[in-house]
Amino acid sequence: MANLSCIPKFVKKEIVDIWVAEGLWRLMLLNSTHIPNPATQQFITDVSAKEIAPSGDYAAGGVVITGRVSKADPDNLNNYFLDFDDVIIGGNATLNYRYGVLYKSEVLAATAKIRATIDFLDQQIVNNGTSTIKWNTLGIIYIS
Repeated sequence: MANLSCIPKFVKKEIVDIWVAEGLWRLMLLNSTHIPNPATQQFITDVSAKEIAPSGDYAAGGVVITGRVSKADPDNLNNYFLDFDDVIIGGNATLNYRYGVLYKSEVLAATAKIRATIDFLDQQIVNNGTSTIKWNTLGIIYIS
């Protein structure tokens, strides 16, 4: 059996550049009863039953995320990451979520593909306020 030993730097950059060029991306927030399963959750319809209720600026299907960019890791220029602007959901929002799902979609549809599931590690509760999601300094998706 052979093992993958490395992915060339230019291929890593190609991967994140392709995702940067894709259309609209959204972040759908899911409740704490969601159980992530990458083997069975491939499309947004596989998880949408666990979406939180719309409130404030948060609408069904999630929020559009902006500022998508690929960057080289400043500490290891052979690795790349995909980053976005931080997400602010505000305006009298009442939210209770634990997970987020990033997906590519111009509209919420059965064929919208999940790109990543995010575990915020703790229940995030906002009562009549604003929720700010700050992404890691090495972006959302890191390819090493």
